[in-house]
Amino acid sequence: MKISCLEENLAKGLSTVSRLVATRGTLEILSHILIRAEKGRLLLSATNLEIGINYKVGAKIEEEGSITVPARLFSELINELPEGKLDLKTENNTIYVKSGDYESHIKGLPADEFPLIPKIKEKKSFQATTSDLKSAINLVSFASALDETRPVLSGVYTRLDKNKLVMAATDSYRLAEKEISVNGGDKKIEVIIPTRSLAELTRVIGDTDENVDVYLDENQVMFETDDFEFTSRLIEGKFPDYKQIIPGGSETKAICESTEFVKVIKVAALFSGESVGSVNLEIKSKGKISATSSSSQFGDSTAACEAEVEGKDTEIVFNSRYILDVLSNLPSGKISLEVNGKLSPGVLKKEGDKSYLYVIMPLRA
Repeated sequence: MKISCLEENLAKGLSTVSRLVATRGTLEILSHILIRAEKGRLLLSATNLEIGINYKVGAKIEEEGSITVPARLFSELINELPEGKLDLKTENNTIYVKSGDYESHIKGLPADEFPLIPKIKEKKSFQATTSDLKSAINLVSFASALDETRPVLSGVYTRLDKNKLVMAATDSYRLAEKEISVNGGDKKIEVIIPTRSLAELTRVIGDTDENVDVYLDENQVMFETDDFEFTSRLIEGKFPDYKQIIPGGSETKAICESTEFVKVIKVAALFSGESVGSVNLEIKSKGKISATSSSSQFGDSTAACEAEVEGKDTEIVFNSRYILDVLSNLPSGKISLEVNGKLSPGVLKKEGDKSYLYVIMPLRA
């Protein structure tokens, strides 16, 4: 292999793929990055056997070839080199790196030892914009379960039906669901994608706004743009029928500014003194929503903000963290909170947006 490229382009590619390098494990090859020069392009690949990525870097290819290099050492070296042109060549499982007066030799492993990142052969399932996909992931993934005692709850349920993509996640205490429009969804599909995989995908996507092609088969999903191919295994099993817990209406509805509601919840949470961070919400038909909390150790606090209230006065206790999780991901503006008494789930939405809802189970006072 003999190529030349810009240091800043290679550094960006290495930063993207190195997050997927396995830092622990018995296979030395998984701590390496595969570098391939083929068909006029440079590809960087990494995998932890659950997620795999192929990232494309602009380069001038003089001789094709491939090698794997220790991810940490190679990335740190490239980051320390000055910006500008880099020359790379391989010989006898060693890569030679030259940049001006800097020259380094790094010993690697044969490329054929690197695990194969499967290529999905099915035709494209649908196409979305990276901004819509990233927004949907951010709005639902935090509601998934952190542990894997029930594997299906550690992933995001993803349903494709007639150009609509629905993503949903739950940990049994709260539920988030988001719908976006996509292209090419002529086939109904239901899968569960690991939340960890989607979190890494959003980092790879970054702040770009381009089209992403999505391919699905029985065991894995692949997201492809002009810059990368990102592959993840799927979670086997059936996602719970969550629709049955979504309330059909509400006795009380409060509409307020999200920034003000965040402050109210944060202040009350400071005094909750519990691992669950419980706060008591009181909605008054006169136009106020207040949050109260107390503890024998810290004291007590009440904070309130103005709200447009429809229905009767009511009180309900929620986990403050569950409220703050969703508000930190929703765009600022007016939000609505709908409740049906102390023992029924509450529903939080972005006012005027029917594509998203967030259901929270109440705590017993």
